[in-house]
Amino acid sequence: MSILNNGLVFAGTRGLATRCILFIIETCGKELVSAILGASANEKTWWSSETSEELWEVADRYGIPYLESMDDISRHGGFLVSVLWSSIFPAHILAQFDRGGINLHPAPLPEYRGSDGRTHAILNGDKSFGVTVHHLSEHLDGGDIIDELRFPVLPSETALSLDTRAQLYGYALFCEVWLRLLDGSATRRSQAALIAEDKREAGLYNTRMTSELLESPDVPRSAEQLEQLYRALYLPPLITPPKWLVGRVQTHERLVSVSDLVGLKPR
Repeated sequence: MSILNNGLVFAGTRGLATRCILFIIETCGKELVSAILGASANEKTWWSSETSEELWEVADRYGIPYLESMDDISRHGGFLVSVLWSSIFPAHILAQFDRGGINLHPAPLPEYRGSDGRTHAILNGDKSFGVTVHHLSEHLDGGDIIDELRFPVLPSETALSLDTRAQLYGYALFCEVWLRLLDGSATRRSQAALIAEDKREAGLYNTRMTSELLESPDVPRSAEQLEQLYRALYLPPLITPPKWLVGRVQTHERLVSVSDLVGLKPR
């Protein structure tokens, strides 16, 4: 049965969510969207610089009901679309969407389930990263994969630059998957099967792990380790490297600069 039946509830945050809901409206009309779930209306968000229009403003412009609590969403439609939504949908809420739902996850699956994948990808020294659209399930980021888009991690990548690129690739992937969902050509791959076939390893990351990195003491590290940790924790204004790390990196940069100058002195 078509995902257009029974209406659609959209949940999300950040500028990427705004772009995705506008694409849905452009392709299917505002009548399809029964409700939008997002951050508190009329409050400044940390991602306000990413978009000229918040989700609540989109809802207001098109006359779509705007919700601020997950408890209210299931009575509004039969299909759920999630883009960078920051909370887990409980099983009893998902069960009330008879058409199911999809989620745009800003990291590769199943390797980077959970949150802050960009930070840990840099720390893990990954050569590639990616974005994934998958079916929603009661298991965190565990639903069948509809499609993914992977791209190289640059040598000087920071969490901020990786996050920015993931949003760009994420929007392109979402638009492609959405059109395939509409014409019925979308397929699905089981994450469990990928893991069982030894094609991928599952990983789970959370904000507590990032907090531990931010609170970690200043212990002996090589210049390369310091620089890698700094890049992994550089995601302003959401995350900023601790002062001790900034100081160590700056000190190293000054030492390198002085060393270069000394090397240029005539003998």
